[in-house]
Amino acid sequence: MGTNTGISSREYNTQRTVGVWLLYIGVIIIISAAAGGDLFIHPYIMGFGYFVGFLLILVLPFVNNKLSYGKNTKFQDRMDNVSVAVTIVLCTICGLVIGTEDLRLLWLCILTIIGVHFFGFYFSQGKIMLLLGVLTTANAVMGILLADIPFLLLAAIDGMLKVVFGIKMLFMRRPPNPASIDVD
Repeated sequence: MGTNTGISSREYNTQRTVGVWLLYIGVIIIISAAAGGDLFIHPYIMGFGYFVGFLLILVLPFVNNKLSYGKNTKFQDRMDNVSVAVTIVLCTICGLVIGTEDLRLLWLCILTIIGVHFFGFYFSQGKIMLLLGVLTTANAVMGILLADIPFLLLAAIDGMLKVVFGIKMLFMRRPPNPASIDVD
């Protein structure tokens, strides 16, 4: 008979669904930046792409039902919602303060905010989100500090980071729960 060792494990049930989202949105960022021209990110491609992906991947249940190992806890959902809400507020403030006078700076600030928002998803997705947050934030901040780096390169790096992490998360398997393993 096994004994409970008091070991607990955090479950990241929706990592594969989020992996599909990151893969998808990374491609949308690259395409919208490639087509952006003087706008840097093409707003119609980005907006329409974001909306369609959000609806198909995160709202409608068929992707999550197929890929998730279960539901997130209420705490995980709350932390995800707080992260998204703070991101929306910060991006809105950024848009109001910077406006359309410097679109490069605006988009890089938005990419910085998005990078930071990944830290809030640590609770529902695990340590992989911390690394994604560090890398995407550093990429965007480098673009702010070094104006000679072409925006398209920065957007491509941002998109590729999301694609790579998305693929990694898509193929993650649920680790065994240490609390359910019998210890003799």
